[in-house]
Amino acid sequence: MTRKKEYRDDWIFIVDFTLELGKQKALVILGISQKYFSEQVVAKGRALSHEDVELLGLEIMGSTKGEMILHQLNKITERVGVPVQIVADHSNDLARGIKLYKENYPGIIYTHDVTHAMALLLKYRLDADDRYQSFMQKCNTCRQRLQQTELSFLSPPSQRSQCRYFNVERLTNWAIKLLNSPAETLIKLMPDIEHKLIYPKIIEKLGWLADYEADLIHWNQMVAMTRSLETQLKQLGLNSQFLEYFQQSKFEFVNSSLQDFQQQIFDYVTNQCLQIKDKETFLATSDVIESLFGKYKQFSARCPIKEMGQMLLTICLSTMNLTTSVIKNALENISFTDVEEWLSEVFGQSMLSKRKTLFSANTNDTETA
Repeated sequence: MTRKKEYRDDWIFIVDFTLELGKQKALVILGISQKYFSEQVVAKGRALSHEDVELLGLEIMGSTKGEMILHQLNKITERVGVPVQIVADHSNDLARGIKLYKENYPGIIYTHDVTHAMALLLKYRLDADDRYQSFMQKCNTCRQRLQQTELSFLSPPSQRSQCRYFNVERLTNWAIKLLNSPAETLIKLMPDIEHKLIYPKIIEKLGWLADYEADLIHWNQMVAMTRSLETQLKQLGLNSQFLEYFQQSKFEFVNSSLQDFQQQIFDYVTNQCLQIKDKETFLATSDVIESLFGKYKQFSARCPIKEMGQMLLTICLSTMNLTTSVIKNALENISFTDVEEWLSEVFGQSMLSKRKTLFSANTNDTETA
């Protein structure tokens, strides 16, 4: 986090927030040079790995207003140079901060991460679809009714309260596969139940799925269209030629009502590609930062209380190629006292420490009394 970063004119910034309990959020800014991205990632047809990116900024923020994000982006720019591209989602504060920053550097390409963009399209469409909302409600009810029965292995997958539109196909695929499952297979999977009783049980608990068969095909086609675009952009990158390539390719779908949804996808591609004035290839997704957050949360889950603290430094660690020389240099230059001072300065007293102080004081007071 503290070592000197290279000053370049072709940085790609990947920006997002992570948070735990409390008001604070961590603004994380990753960087990769456009030259490296084109030659070492796109040219080899692979996705970004954690080691491809470098941590350019990690700031703990009590306020995430656009002006505060602008301030942090300006600080990073002074150290490493003006980026050619910023990739992020369109959350309100983050988008405002980046747009304020672009006022000073209008040539910067601001790319709406394709994964978030496609999830938003699905959200807008499915939130307004009464059939889909009733399907989700019945899935929840069905899961509750099956979890303590011999049919529990047929339960629908659990749904996350957040980010559920990133994984719509988990539910639709479950339902379609279940509808297409041969009765003979289900009978074999429940050898302890009389055959004549199995089918009535399945009809009782899961017969409602048949009412959604046509809807499921429609929803799955929508998801397939978004996933197709995501795959193409993540493999090929974003460039001015992609728009022409996308215009020539056609989505295959049965239901003509999906034409307006296809147009929305096309509008997204158009808006992203028209920002690119040359033939260079740019990044289309911030998946790598989401992956790093997931890895960080695996570490932070071991903490007794979910709060940001020293485990946040695992984000820095995960982007490094830990060679012997790197580790030796780190140990020679940074002591644990340095880490403790940073923690105290940035976070102050932790919630766990406050709890220990409070409850130990209460215990002593009780014993004294």
